[in-house]
Amino acid sequence: MAEYKSSDYVIGIVMGLLSSITKPKYRNNKPTLVQPNEYIVINTLGINADTMQKCRVNVNYHCKDINGGTGVGYICDDTKIELGTNAVKALLQKVSTTTYLIDFEGQETIYDEALNEHYSNIKFSFKQINQ
Repeated sequence: MAEYKSSDYVIGIVMGLLSSITKPKYRNNKPTLVQPNEYIVINTLGINADTMQKCRVNVNYHCKDINGGTGVGYICDDTKIELGTNAVKALLQKVSTTTYLIDFEGQETIYDEALNEHYSNIKFSFKQINQ
């Protein structure tokens, strides 16, 4: 009988694959009392219970906005967002092992006004093969 995996298991795999990125990494959400300038939050959207388990993994690369100068205010640090996005994609897109596959699905940059930061929402499809 197959041993079905949880979304926490999937997040653990993704965190391990991203271990070479030195920014802080958090499961599901950033703790409320930490304020890093750049960090990664990894979460999943539900995982099914089929022999080929599938779920979407969101890797959110957060970056504090930068001061754009007088009369401009704070703006997205496009350089850091792009570097972070590319680092994540390089480590996760087209990962293939004997038990799981990871494919890049899309990306968008989102503004979080409450935190005065932008984040790159990088979406991956994770497929776990249960035997």
